[in-house]
Amino acid sequence: MKLSAWPLHDSARIVSTGSAGSLRARELGLRPGAVVRITQRTLFGGTVLDISGSRIALDRATAAAISVEPTTGVPLPRSHK
Repeated sequence: MKLSAWPLHDSARIVSTGSAGSLRARELGLRPGAVVRITQRTLFGGTVLDISGSRIALDRATAAAISVEPTTGVPLPRSHK
């Protein structure tokens, strides 16, 4: 499912970033495996996300390029130490 269609206030895990996979997006935490929560929808289709306590605003095209999946029933990625 696309992030732009994900329900408000529900958590999701990013599966792929599509065309939004730029270096800047990865620096902000938008990478596969990251858990995000949509906190707000803006007037012109933008989306505000909570990623690890940080709020990030995305435009409509960027949110539509990101694929997500539910966090329930999906194992968390292992951290590499």
